[in-house]
Amino acid sequence: MPPLNADRAVLIAAREVLLRDPRATMAAVAEEAGMGVAGLYRRYANKQALLRAVAADSYRRYIAFAEAALSDTDDPWHAFTGFLRQVLDDGLPRITLALRDEVSFDQGLRDLDKLAVHTTNRLLRGARGSGILRPDVTRADITVLLEQISRIDVGDDVRSAALRRRYLALVCDGLRAEAASRRLPGPPPHEVELIGRWETGVSSVS
Repeated sequence: MPPLNADRAVLIAAREVLLRDPRATMAAVAEEAGMGVAGLYRRYANKQALLRAVAADSYRRYIAFAEAALSDTDDPWHAFTGFLRQVLDDGLPRITLALRDEVSFDQGLRDLDKLAVHTTNRLLRGARGSGILRPDVTRADITVLLEQISRIDVGDDVRSAALRRRYLALVCDGLRAEAASRRLPGPPPHEVELIGRWETGVSSVS
């Protein structure tokens, strides 16, 4: 297996293990990846390095989804809701929740976080500017909504994914500008409230 593919396989295995148990050992990740523990340590010096690699990979996937949506100018609503669906289907909010008390952010992750925030804000500005997204919805609202929907789990992966899509569709209808018969009650989550949920990190994106 080429090194790049091997590294990708390790990250995929680590994601699966960490979603089941964020405090899983390096040995558990190595077993899932079908490799020896020594081989895993040759790639990542310790568990924190592995957690950062998983977090960085998740950020890059999130940013790629957002940038793809930004490039779709034909149908802004389809692009926006497609982005939300991709993020949810890819399990990014779930891995965010799994890692939030475990990973310690370095400068590389902080830079990715800033880029993710910037890209998301651009997407939201475009959706508002086109008149399709209700004006009182913020990035923090989207973060919390995706995290809550991602928690749906009925014990069957296929059924859980279908239910998440169902409730995302319901939420998306409420995000439409035409649904805004009145302003939402109360202010959206403050940045400090989002960041405060993290004991060791600073991430504010799902």
